[in-house]
Amino acid sequence: MKQENRDLRHYIGAAGIFMLIITLLVFLSFVEVPPVNKDLFVAIVGTLVSSLGIVVYTIIGQQPDEVNSLTKKNEALNTLAAQMEKRNDQLEEMIIKIQKDIIHKLTDLKQE
Repeated sequence: MKQENRDLRHYIGAAGIFMLIITLLVFLSFVEVPPVNKDLFVAIVGTLVSSLGIVVYTIIGQQPDEVNSLTKKNEALNTLAAQMEKRNDQLEEMIIKIQKDIIHKLTDLKQE
């Protein structure tokens, strides 16, 4: 329940920022910014637009923290799979060696 509330807050916040940026762009299409405040206004708009990528990720349901944690989990599982494959190869070598030893001992018993 707590996770769902947090996800809902993130979604609403991201949608709010997205709507703010769209509203700001519509506003700018009708009103001219005075030259005195133009540099400050451009810096603020640039900052808002640069956060648009994170906003879109949140709106479509992929939060950057979640993506990073899943990437780390995937890397850990790949490492584990590589270790298991190496261990499997070692065990196969041991079985082959045991089989050769058994064949060699049975050959020695047969010759006696």
